[in-house]
Amino acid sequence: MNRDLSPDISATVVERLQQYLDASRKSGQSFRELWTLYPEGKPCPYHIHICAHELPDGRFGLRFEATADVNRVPEQIRSAEALNHIPVCISLFNMGGQSLYKNPAALETYGDASLNLRGRFVKKSDYDRFIRNIKKGRSISKICEVKTKDGKRWHEITGMTCFDGPTGQPAFILTESDVTELKEKESRVRYLAHYDMLTGLHNRNYVNSHYPDMIEGAFRDNERLVFMVIGLDHFKSINETLGHPSGDALLKHVSSLLQLSLSETEQIARLGGDEFVIVKPYASTSDLDNRCQMILASINAECRVGDHILSANASIGLALFPEHGKDLPTLLRHCDLALHEAKDSGRNTYRFYRPALQHAALAKRALEKDLARAVENKEFCLYYQPRVDCQTQKVVSAEALMRWQHPEKGLVFPGEFIGALEDTGLIHRAGDWIADRAGRDQRKLADMGYDIPISINISPKQFERPDFVNRLTAGLAKTGCPNDRLEIEITESMLMGVGFDAKAILMDLCRAGFSIAVDDFGTGYSNLAYIQDYPISSLKVDRSFVNMIEDQSSVINLILSLCRLIGISAVAEGVETIDQLAWLRMNHCDQYQGFLYSRPVPLESLIELLTSRHQRKMRSRLPETLDAEVIWA
Repeated sequence: MNRDLSPDISATVVERLQQYLDASRKSGQSFRELWTLYPEGKPCPYHIHICAHELPDGRFGLRFEATADVNRVPEQIRSAEALNHIPVCISLFNMGGQSLYKNPAALETYGDASLNLRGRFVKKSDYDRFIRNIKKGRSISKICEVKTKDGKRWHEITGMTCFDGPTGQPAFILTESDVTELKEKESRVRYLAHYDMLTGLHNRNYVNSHYPDMIEGAFRDNERLVFMVIGLDHFKSINETLGHPSGDALLKHVSSLLQLSLSETEQIARLGGDEFVIVKPYASTSDLDNRCQMILASINAECRVGDHILSANASIGLALFPEHGKDLPTLLRHCDLALHEAKDSGRNTYRFYRPALQHAALAKRALEKDLARAVENKEFCLYYQPRVDCQTQKVVSAEALMRWQHPEKGLVFPGEFIGALEDTGLIHRAGDWIADRAGRDQRKLADMGYDIPISINISPKQFERPDFVNRLTAGLAKTGCPNDRLEIEITESMLMGVGFDAKAILMDLCRAGFSIAVDDFGTGYSNLAYIQDYPISSLKVDRSFVNMIEDQSSVINLILSLCRLIGISAVAEGVETIDQLAWLRMNHCDQYQGFLYSRPVPLESLIELLTSRHQRKMRSRLPETLDAEVIWA
C-alpha cells in the first residue's frame, strides 16, 4: 500500500515518532507501546514494536510490528494512552539505575533514551540519596537540579520501588515535574529577605539571623571582635533639601566605597537608613584607630548626584566583644551610644563605647522629662498625609502622623521622640491619645461629607500589652468613630511577634472591625510568602523601592503581583515625581502617598486637599493615556 498517512496522524503523535526515530538511530533501542487501532471502525488494541529501519536509498524510517491483544481491558488501554500523553516525565529504571522505559514527556525533556539515572542529576549527592532510599525500599520525593537537553532545570522528583513487567525484576519508577520557575521566585524572595535592595548589601534581617553565629564562633575560639556602626553626618538634611533620590544615590556611593575598602576578614551590612555595620576580628585597639581613620578618609570624597556635588562625612561608634557585650543586641546598642557621642562631639570622627556615656545619658533623661511633661500638657498634635487612588487621584484615606509642639524647640518630628516614649512606657498613653484624636477628626471629616478612613501607627510596645485591643476599642468608642473607619499600621518586623503573638492580636483586631496595613514593606523581614498568613488589607511599599523603579521595576512588579494574587491593596510610599506615578498607574498599583500630592498637613489643610478642585488639579498633571512613555528623571 502506498498512501500518505500524515493527514490522519496528530501533531503530538508525529512529534513522539520523531523522538523514537532519533533515539533508535543513535542507540539502536526499540520501543513498545499499546495502541488502539480501528479496522473497519471497530477499536482493537495492538502491541506495537517500533524500531529504526534503513531504506535502500539511505534514508531512515520507522518499522512497526503490530500484534493484536484481544484480552486487553478498556482500563488498561486508557492507562496506556494517558501514559503517552501526560506532560509529566515518567521513567522506569532497574536497580542499577539503567533506563528501562521513558514516556514521551521524559524523552522530550532529556533527549537521550538511554541516559541512565546518574546522568540526570547535577549533584552526585542527590543521586546517591535517591539510590540509597530506593535500595532500602523507601519512596523518596525531592526537588533537585537536573541536566535536560535544554540545560539545567529544577525538577520535583518522586521515586518508588516496583517490578519491571516483562522481566519481573525489581525496578523503580520516577515521576518528575518542572518547578524551575518556582525555584527562581523563591530565590528572589530569599534575596528580598536578606539583602538591602538599594545597596545590594546584607540587610538588618541578615544581621539578626547570622551575626549571632559569628559571635558564638568567636567565643568558642577565644577571638576578639569589633562592631563598627557607621552613620552618615547630616544625611537627613540632604534628604530634606535635595530629595530622597539624591539621598539614595549618596547611600549607594558610600556603600561602594565601603565595600572597596574591606579586607578579607571583614563583613559589612546596611542596618537601615544611613547606618552601616562592619564586623571584624582585631588584635589591638591601635589597629582599630587606623581602620577608622581609613574608613572616614575613604567616605570623605566628593561625588556627583544629579546637578549637585556632595561631600559625605560619617561618624563611627565602636563596641568590642566580649568587653562591651556578649550578644548582638547589646553590642549594637552600645555601638549606637558610641555613635551618638561621636556625632555630639563634632561628627566626622569615631568613639568607642564607654560604660558611662555622660552626654548621651543626660540628653536621654532630659528628653524623657520633657516627654512626661508633654503628655500631661497635651503638647502633641496630629498631621495627616493623604493616601490617593493612583487612577482617579481621589483621596481614599489619610495617615495620622504624630508631632510634638515643643514650647521651646517648636515642631518636633516623631523620629526624635518615639524611641524615648517606648523606653519610658509613655507610648501607651500617647497611643491612647492618638486613637482618640484620630477618631474625633474622622467624625469631623465625615460630618463635612468626607467619610474617609484614618490610619494610625502602632508601636511594638503597644502590642506587648495583653489589653491592647480592648483598650483601643473602648477608647475609640468614646469618639463615635466606627472601628472600620480606623486602620492600624504596623511595621514589617512586628509580624515576627517578638514578645507577643502578632497573629493572634491581628486576628482580634480584624474581628473587631479594624483593617491592617503593613508599613515600610521591604525594610524588615521582607518575606513575601509570609504576608498571606495574616489578615492584612494593605501593603505599603517602602519609598526605597519607589525611588528605584527605573532599576528595580521587576522587583516592584513582583510585590504588586503578590498583592493582586492574595487580594490586598498595594500602596506606594514616597512618590515624589509624575514619572513615578505614571509608572505606578501603568502597572496597576492601587494607591500612593508622597510629596507629589501633599506633605503631612494639619486637619484644616487636609480638608482643602479633599475638595474636587484639588483632585482635578492633580489629574491635569498626568499623561492623558496610561500607555504614554515614562521619561525617568
